[in-house]
Amino acid sequence: MYMVTKIVSGNVVERRKTRIVRQPAKRGSRVRGNSSERKIVGNREYAKLALARTINCNMTPGDLWLTAKFDAAGLETVGGTFEGARKAGRKFIDRLVYRMRKLGLVCKWFLAASEIDGETGELVRPHVHIIITGEGFEIREKQLYFGAELVDDIWGLGTVDWQPLRHQQDYYPLAAYLVNQARGVADEKKWTCSRNMSKPKVSREIVTSGGQLRVPAGAVELPGTRYDPEKGQNFVRYIPKTRDPRRKVGGHKEMALAMADKDGEGGGWNELP
Repeated sequence: MYMVTKIVSGNVVERRKTRIVRQPAKRGSRVRGNSSERKIVGNREYAKLALARTINCNMTPGDLWLTAKFDAAGLETVGGTFEGARKAGRKFIDRLVYRMRKLGLVCKWFLAASEIDGETGELVRPHVHIIITGEGFEIREKQLYFGAELVDDIWGLGTVDWQPLRHQQDYYPLAAYLVNQARGVADEKKWTCSRNMSKPKVSREIVTSGGQLRVPAGAVELPGTRYDPEKGQNFVRYIPKTRDPRRKVGGHKEMALAMADKDGEGGGWNELP
């Protein structure tokens, strides 16, 4: 017997199949910070997928990706440490959220502090990545403002680079970039977010076949898909083929419209490595 779990986050469908073990092994006592290298890598991959799902469910084109950087004085102010940078990033978000609430805006945000070059793994000057609701921000004379205030001034510790989120159906590449820049400290959270996030839709079913999951015909396969029976990996990520709502099903247009937003796929995914 196998468990197939399906997660839908925005336009993205993920499915994973795992064997059901009748008597799971007892888990030994866990010591924080004592994770194996394999577990650390697995946790990082899980963090990428979890972040991608949450972004896919909550953010849209026009929301903003900010990179808050420290000048020499700003870095000294926060003690020149990763922890100081992360705390400064959270205070910056609090100031932005306060301004949004005064305008009656609902703010969603993600925070990922970094001191690592994601490509080389080398240490770099601490900085803070933020993904945030784009309402209330304006671009004037090639600079980013919130209301009458320059965002650099709201930050107050250096400069803020910015770019709008693009029209992407899957933000996994952005999630992977942010997590790759996070510290490799065992059991440390790679990112945090506001509490008002919508969650992915999850469903599960029991099947008898242990066959390989496949991306449906016409769907777009996405990064993360993998199949390795020796490692117990049977996982697919994809964007379903778009159905034409005008296409008749059984001669009834109403039926066609009802089926327009179904992806026609059963199945799912298991717990991530």
